[in-house]
Amino acid sequence: MRVKTRTWGVAFLAFSAIAFAVVITNSVFASSDTSGESDSVTKAIIPDNVLEELNHPDKIYTKDGLFIKKSQSLHDEDNLNKDEVVYDVSKTNDETKAIIQYDATYIKEEDSK
Repeated sequence: MRVKTRTWGVAFLAFSAIAFAVVITNSVFASSDTSGESDSVTKAIIPDNVLEELNHPDKIYTKDGLFIKKSQSLHDEDNLNKDEVVYDVSKTNDETKAIIQYDATYIKEEDSK
């Protein structure tokens, strides 16, 4: 009787180990399947004028306000201190009055509300 109990115990452990391995393997393969996501991705070529607009926006909205692109360079740079001019959009704050980025100058037109 004791041998029969051990046999059943070993068989149960072996079956559990195999079942566990199958579950883990299926989970790994299921998470690497991205065929559903790629259906919505387009391979179309983006026109040059659209890329130019994306790389050189006319307006920049930040948490601190709206900045409008000016065609000329910043002539009032002498009137602004270094805390009022930033060279990275992510560095703006309440005191920022000008952003120089994307080969252009953006002047603050309105504060955020």
